[in-house]
Amino acid sequence: MNISFEKVKNLIPCIITVVFLLIIPTIWADQTMMDASLLPRQLALSVFLLAVIPIMVIFVIKGGRFSFNRTESVVFGGLALFMLMHIVSCVNVINGHEAFFHIAKEFMLCMWFFVIYQMLKANPQMRDILIKTITVTSAIFIGIALVQLANADFSKYRAATQHRSYYLTQIMEGIYSTCSNKNLLASLLFITLPTAIYHIFNIKRHSITSAVWFGIGIIIVISNLTLVTFLLTRTVIGAIMLSAGVAAIILYVYILRIKPRKTGQPAGKWIKIALIAAPIAAIVFGVGIICLTDTQIERTIKEKFLLTINPEKYGYRDNEHGESSVAMRKIIWTKSVEMIKEHPLIGFGPGQWQIIIPKYGVDEFGEKLREGSLTFQRPHNDYLWLISEVGTIGFLGYLVFFIGIIIIGFTNIKRTSEKSTLIFNILAVSALIGWMFVSMLDFPHERIEHNLVLLSVCAIVLADNRRESETNEKKSGIASTSALIATCATIAILGFIQSLQFYNGEKATRRILRYYYEKDWQKIILITRKADQWPYTVNNYTAPTLFYKGIALAMTGNDNAAIVEYKKALKAAPYHIITYNALGSSYMKLEQYDEAIKACEEALKLSSKNPTALYNLAVTHYNKKNFKLAYNYIAQIPDNITDKPENFEIARTSIAKQVILENRARYNAESLNAWLNDDKRIMATIKKAQADGCGIEETLLKELGSK
Repeated sequence: MNISFEKVKNLIPCIITVVFLLIIPTIWADQTMMDASLLPRQLALSVFLLAVIPIMVIFVIKGGRFSFNRTESVVFGGLALFMLMHIVSCVNVINGHEAFFHIAKEFMLCMWFFVIYQMLKANPQMRDILIKTITVTSAIFIGIALVQLANADFSKYRAATQHRSYYLTQIMEGIYSTCSNKNLLASLLFITLPTAIYHIFNIKRHSITSAVWFGIGIIIVISNLTLVTFLLTRTVIGAIMLSAGVAAIILYVYILRIKPRKTGQPAGKWIKIALIAAPIAAIVFGVGIICLTDTQIERTIKEKFLLTINPEKYGYRDNEHGESSVAMRKIIWTKSVEMIKEHPLIGFGPGQWQIIIPKYGVDEFGEKLREGSLTFQRPHNDYLWLISEVGTIGFLGYLVFFIGIIIIGFTNIKRTSEKSTLIFNILAVSALIGWMFVSMLDFPHERIEHNLVLLSVCAIVLADNRRESETNEKKSGIASTSALIATCATIAILGFIQSLQFYNGEKATRRILRYYYEKDWQKIILITRKADQWPYTVNNYTAPTLFYKGIALAMTGNDNAAIVEYKKALKAAPYHIITYNALGSSYMKLEQYDEAIKACEEALKLSSKNPTALYNLAVTHYNKKNFKLAYNYIAQIPDNITDKPENFEIARTSIAKQVILENRARYNAESLNAWLNDDKRIMATIKKAQADGCGIEETLLKELGSK
């Protein structure tokens, strides 16, 4: 059997791509990473791109050239603008390491799109291979999730008589396949759904292979939709409904308008009747099912959606922070808009959102967010995220690319005479429109596996357009082709270096966090000895690495060295509340009270209800003999918070005593002495003063009487 060089040349990249996509679901580092999938898969992507570079070089050596028609130039031009603004926006960057890392990541994803598209152009047979590979990849994700589902304990959910969506949501938190959380699994299932549906409608007569893939498609679609239903991800359920509606409209337009124009024959009477009857029958059937049945899962889904409409009624608990997820999103979106207003054109730079967003205050959030032990990593809206980082100009480039692909998909539907092309583009266009809805309420743009599938679908749509029309094509010369390969090689190399560095940095940070909770300060000092040289400066909680080094030094009695590390940490994350509080504590222990006050006041600018900052300011002013000012600060700390500063009650009582002693001449001496020696009475007076909204002196005067 003779295999030509051309066949081998086309076969090798196909094999590499197929293998890479199939192993993506298994790349999971649960025990060593803070995010078990993000950086490991990004590192794997960089390795894949490095492996592709030699193939591209051979392609050029053998006389191959990249070519771009007018449509391709618009699509890639949008991507180029998007990436250019990643670089331009760096003029406003605070943390350069994070910016460079995110630039490398975005460039690698763009290179993935370019490489896949070039493969599809060079080898049209890869189209079917890629669709099947995505389908199998989704089956692997689904299979892992189904195993998790089979092992889940539904006893509490079955026994529940109310708040069922809460119990089911808690169970589903453990059903995430290898996508880090259930919502990300749901959005991945959504974007892979078109390839499975494609096999159902693209069945060919007298083809065993087609029949097999038809069966596989049926199984995957049923499993996919079942999982999405159980996951109770409102965003994805809404996106599926939107996509189904869009697909139906496109199909109607095609059958009633486009096809008759192409064939010269109008749609038959019975087809028109069927098109009218089908949606009516579907609606009647759906309403009938809902009205005639009353299962627990139906009630659960209804409750989950009503939570969106009326969170006050159903918001018994939607997350661990106390607020409903809908309420939290509204607040964080408002703050993201404030961020955008500062640099509307070019943004703050890639990777800066999570670092800068605390600047706009956290008072509206729950206790953990106000105290700074928990921070936001993303705004749950990819559009606001992108605009805040690369500005409206960069976002325009993104829209040119994304909406351009949708328009190209519509063009393919109008032009094509191939059944497979028609089916795939209808599914792809409807899914991409649904994806826009998902991106408005979630953060799929962050995830590697989501982008690989999304960009592969986009590449197939663009390749379908090329097959339908290859006019206006302009081939690149050897110089421009070589420049493109050199650019791709640079992206792959830098992407690999950055991904590897951040991968190792996150592994080390996972160990640091473990030792932090174990209070093993010496091990933290050992690991972070050269942390100021790491490119990995901020972890998933937006906590600077050097903060942990500073804490470890402070806990071992070296507050001077700790202050140095805290200041370095604040250069990487200048709005990190806990670092300011820790800095204030170290200054306080060194009796540098003015510096301690400055640090804690910075924390209060970000979180005016922050208990640690209020406590530190109270103690600092107490040490400076400013007792009344000290009491004003400590009185602002509410009694109902769960995580009070250490020795809070002792400090509050001591400060209250000193405030009264400064004015002891106002009170009955005998009654005052009895009060000063009874801590329970002192605490009761403090609480009464807080409840009445007045000073402790006036409250005590009412209790004890004047001299």
